[in-house]
Amino acid sequence: MTSPSLHVGDILVVVFSRMEAHTLHWTICVPTTPAQAAKYHAKQSGDNWWFDYSDTAGVPLHSLLTSQTISASIKIGTIAPGKVHKEVLTEYLKPIPMAVPAIDVQREAKFTCRVWFREAIRVLNKKGLIQCSDVDSLEEEVKGYGLANQASSADWGGYKAYVSKHSK
Repeated sequence: MTSPSLHVGDILVVVFSRMEAHTLHWTICVPTTPAQAAKYHAKQSGDNWWFDYSDTAGVPLHSLLTSQTISASIKIGTIAPGKVHKEVLTEYLKPIPMAVPAIDVQREAKFTCRVWFREAIRVLNKKGLIQCSDVDSLEEEVKGYGLANQASSADWGGYKAYVSKHSK
């Protein structure tokens, strides 16, 4: 575990406390400045899900360092300077269907932001931006970090930053 800080070009899984016990909101974030990051995730309103990202006109970058709801950030990779920019990540992640992918049908009863995260990891791995051959192990690692430091707990002292053991 390290002190929270943002490094431009890192690829992060950031989980947010949902203020309900044992639940998290799963996102992919890429710092664009030392203080802010582009955030990519599946959002929900009622029964409707859509892809949301903070690098569009009118949608501000997320201030990770001052967020009161982040439980943990986990570095899963690094974008090589000049290789990929945040618009390319949007091109890769936006087409992910808001449905349980065939590979997860046996384990997932319904679509959630966590299910979207799992498919996003597969896409980033396939495109060569990260190296993660075991989505299940990465999910368990992130879940463990996030639930151990939920922002809803009385002793929460800010989010914690980690480097994944299951992705690089």
